[in-house]
Amino acid sequence: MTSRKNTKLVLPALRGVMGNWVYYSCLMDTINLAERVSFATEVHKSVSLSKMIQRQLNSTRSTQISEYLKKQPERFFNSLVIATYGGEPVWYPLSDLKSRSTNPDLADLSEETLGSVGFLTLQGSEKLFALDGQHRLAGIKKAVKEGIDPDDADEISVILVAHKETPRGLERTRRLFTTLNKTARPVSKGDIIALDEDDVMALTVRWLIEETDLFSGERVAFVASNNMPTANTTSLTTIGNLYDVLTILFTAADTDLKKTKSDLQRVRPTDAELGQYFQLAKTYFTAMGDNFKELQSFFAAKDTSTQVKKFRGSHGGSALFRPIGLELFTRIVATLSADLTIEDAVATAAKLPTALTKEPFVNLLWDPTNRTISNSHKVTLRETLLYMLSSSKFSDIKLLERYRKETGNDQASLPRKMR
Repeated sequence: MTSRKNTKLVLPALRGVMGNWVYYSCLMDTINLAERVSFATEVHKSVSLSKMIQRQLNSTRSTQISEYLKKQPERFFNSLVIATYGGEPVWYPLSDLKSRSTNPDLADLSEETLGSVGFLTLQGSEKLFALDGQHRLAGIKKAVKEGIDPDDADEISVILVAHKETPRGLERTRRLFTTLNKTARPVSKGDIIALDEDDVMALTVRWLIEETDLFSGERVAFVASNNMPTANTTSLTTIGNLYDVLTILFTAADTDLKKTKSDLQRVRPTDAELGQYFQLAKTYFTAMGDNFKELQSFFAAKDTSTQVKKFRGSHGGSALFRPIGLELFTRIVATLSADLTIEDAVATAAKLPTALTKEPFVNLLWDPTNRTISNSHKVTLRETLLYMLSSSKFSDIKLLERYRKETGNDQASLPRKMR
């Protein structure tokens, strides 16, 4: 492929002013982006500081973006912000061009409007580097390197700002670089669950709520975190926790559907594959209801408040009625699935106790003094429960040492094994 880096490029653009920045909102295809735009190493004169910025570019993230570009037909990016210096960029507003249009809708356009719309010409000698969107740029470069037909190249929105290689110019560009990256916020977990059309866990959460009786109505709390509101007396868990439970099931359980979290979040599977994930989720929660009596009563109840009050409160109740406990048992099922089907793994896990006020939960998950949940000993609790099923990855000596230390009882013995 012939390099376009040093050739003239005419970009359709809008000219705008914000604060003391003049910027140009343009369209640039992915191949020109990959060839012409560098990373923000020019922000610092120091080679070490420049290399530090380069190290922030996570190769895994760039691979994910590259795969997204190649596989997702509904792909879309926010604008990349690019600094330009050197060369001779030229702005041609429409006000400088004579129009022969007789369209009455365009006859009354003001000079100010015409002056904001036009073309920006790059001569090819400019130096361009990304201030915002460096991982996206890395993904674009990787995708182009691996082969993109020029006829299929995407047009990406870019915002060009002028950069000067003076001490004041460097300071000004660094400030813009940090402002853009400090103020950027990832999409919230709640928005992902409610809106994402690619994320398999989000799609499955919505399906469980809308298409089954398992989590319909008030059976799940519409809270994006794992913190169940204390006033809630109808829900088994939160949508945030349901998302996390499905993430464990789809990424850690030994099934034919097992994939990495990033793969499940970024590229929507076929409808047939999605149906398999939905069925796996339904199979899992149905098996949980069939094997754990407290969940059976919850899923069967028309009014769930009686069951929730019985199994969640200051009296303790069942670990399965706490988000952290539901996640804990899902991890246990995922571990057991290495040798068992999901249904058999759930049936085996159901041999374990669930009462928070009994061992091994007391002093590991349940604080009997304050009658609250503790998040500090999840690994030891999980491995203790797996030990009871003869499946812990820890040696008995190591686990006993951890168990005694974290329960605060140096005379404690490990709970008896269930099989």
